[in-house]
Amino acid sequence: MSDQDDRKMRVQSESMIHKGHAYDFVDLEVVYKDGVVRNKPMVRHQGAATILPILRTDEGLRIVVIRNERVTIDSFLLELPAGGIDEDEDPSVAAARELIEETGYKAGTLRPLCQFYTTPGLTDELMHVFIATDLSFVGQQLEPYESMSVELMRVDQLLEMLDSGQIKDGKTIVALHTARSQGVLNRAEN
Repeated sequence: MSDQDDRKMRVQSESMIHKGHAYDFVDLEVVYKDGVVRNKPMVRHQGAATILPILRTDEGLRIVVIRNERVTIDSFLLELPAGGIDEDEDPSVAAARELIEETGYKAGTLRPLCQFYTTPGLTDELMHVFIATDLSFVGQQLEPYESMSVELMRVDQLLEMLDSGQIKDGKTIVALHTARSQGVLNRAEN
């Protein structure tokens, strides 16, 4: 047994607090490395997908973003489109569906960019990030409870907003930084 195994916490049991539509609230009974058993509430999540849609226009590349009303913070956020993964659904299928629903654009090409845990102190939600290209407009298909508008932004404009801290949405920040670091986004392509 390694030193790392000696330090590992162990979940002794898990009980349901509330079963939700998209995620569940559970209580973990955890044996910590000091031998003490403590309870840790958390959110079990099926995962989500977010999409970086890159649209080629006569005026240059545009990133398709949404201005999404977030009632939890009583504000609108500039975000990349995203949504939950249904049970047993491939993340790329969820990404393709959410892109159409939220922006009205269908991807001819969808490829993975990265994955990350959104807030591992609270949830096991794994976010899958995809790049969407060869876009064609097919019409937005919002759910009745969604309130968002679509904007087409120049790459340099969006990166300036990212660098100046104007973008506050975590998944959008991670996706844009990762895309830029991998050379997917180039300020010169406007």
